[in-house]
Amino acid sequence: MHVLRWGQSAYETDDDLAMEQAGAEALGLSFARAPDARRRPDLGGVDALVVTSKCRVDAELLARFAGSLVLTTTSGWDHIDVAAARARGVAVGRSPLARRDAVVEHALAELLSLVRRLPALYRAARDDRWARAELPALAPRALTDRPVLVVGQGVIGRSMNRALSCLGVEVWGTDPRGVDPDVRPVELDEALPQVGAVTLHCALSPTSRDLMSAERIRRMAPDAVLVNTARGDVMDPAAAVSAVEEGRLRGLACDVFPEEPYPALAAGAQVSGVRFTPHASGYTVGLGRRVAEGVVAGLSAWAQGQPQPYGVTEAGSEPRR
Repeated sequence: MHVLRWGQSAYETDDDLAMEQAGAEALGLSFARAPDARRRPDLGGVDALVVTSKCRVDAELLARFAGSLVLTTTSGWDHIDVAAARARGVAVGRSPLARRDAVVEHALAELLSLVRRLPALYRAARDDRWARAELPALAPRALTDRPVLVVGQGVIGRSMNRALSCLGVEVWGTDPRGVDPDVRPVELDEALPQVGAVTLHCALSPTSRDLMSAERIRRMAPDAVLVNTARGDVMDPAAAVSAVEEGRLRGLACDVFPEEPYPALAAGAQVSGVRFTPHASGYTVGLGRRVAEGVVAGLSAWAQGQPQPYGVTEAGSEPRR
């Protein structure tokens, strides 16, 4: 069976891809690379296609694909037409473990920073102002003061549940597929006015697109904070920035945007209480190696006729593990 690796991300070294290739070949698979994501590859004789987020796996490409697996190196899968793949009997897998811990750490760091009003204190120090007397007005809160809502209970969302619980936070969760047993299940609209923070970890789907709209952001408590490390189209960043600027929201941390690079990056980042990062939450040193490990795990399951460890259906479901 033949595997084609289409695309190479900037963080992936040749050594990372050599590790991926060695893992595939140890499974008895042949392996080839087509590193340019802008050029559609020849799919003749390809049984499994491994892609990055820059590779658009649409119905036209799938019509030329006679294999049985499309495996993405990413957590998300909105670059793959899953319905068209399933219609052709093609399994779709993903690699969420490679970025899971990094995303959780990033989101948790932003939650703590915004709830404790650290950006305002940093800014005061830069202005050579000893802001200790300003603390009552800034009103820093403990993260444990109020529940935190984790939107999306997939691999990353469930890991976020555990991290928050270890800090003594009351965790609320929402996901059409259900939540962890030790998390309070809630409806989004009912929960928004009650929680001290919302952290987004859902995939992009027709039901999650614009999930945190301007109207929903208005439902949040004015001393709450909002963090998005999920997908750009899940949240309206301009509405969220306006809410912070107008005092209707304590803080916003946004790592993903509807358009990247985000054209309003500098303007939004000038607002006190807003923190923008360049789709960086999933990156730490060694990401390419972890991606290779995830790809090899997916190829191993496929080669043995087993379901994907983290498979995707048209409904966006996955094994709950």
